[in-house]
Order: sequence, then C-alpha cells, then structure tokens
Amino acid sequence: MPASTPTPEPVPGAAPSPPLLEVTVDKHPEGAVVVRAGGEIDLLTAPRFADAMATAIDGGASLVVVDLDRVTFFGSAAVANLARAAERADAAGTVFRLVVGASMATRVLEISGLADLLELRPTVADALAG
Repeated sequence: MPASTPTPEPVPGAAPSPPLLEVTVDKHPEGAVVVRAGGEIDLLTAPRFADAMATAIDGGASLVVVDLDRVTFFGSAAVANLARAAERADAAGTVFRLVVGASMATRVLEISGLADLLELRPTVADALAG
C-alpha cells in the first residue's frame, strides 16, 4: 500500500496564503483587452496565464495588452506561453503589446530575445493609446 502524503492543516487564526498567480482580464472600449498578471508565472501557473491570453485573442479582441508589471517570477514556461500567444495574435490579426514596468520579467524577455520581437510599452495607458 503506497504511503499517502498528509494534507497540511490550516493554522487557526493564520491568514490564508495568497495565490501564486492572479490573472485578471479587463475589456476596454473599441475591442481592447488587458490581461494583468501578478505573482509567479512558472510551470504550475503558466497554463492559467496562457488561457487568459488565448481567451482574449480568440474572443475577437483587436488589441491585447499583457501587463506584467506585478510579476515576481517569470520562468521559461511563461516565456514559451507568451511567444505562443504573440504568434496566435499575429495569426488572428490582433495587435499584441506588453507592459513590463518595473517587473523582473524585463530581464527575462531581454535574455530570451522576445524583447526585440514583441512590442513593449512602459504603461498600460501607453499600450492602449497605441
């Protein structure tokens, strides 16, 4: 019989742990959609990040802005999903822009070469203004 892994019990009175990744999707006038990510985008959380971008693109958005300003970890799975989303947007005729702000994702995008291939903007307002 395999040993089972015990489920940790919550500590009475302790605050619940924040989620590793929060993703919100905001629709704006004229078909723009902003996908905001905050927290860690790694192998575990990247599918949720990818789903939000794909839903925005497949939903007919004319412009998708991905805001990475509050990302604290941006792993290789995040890079791969971002590249796939950019290709999907291009195939759909959707403008795809990134906002990195003060995020550590900036360095990862530079190292991966995506910073040279994707349209980066300093703020969401600038990305929406075009």
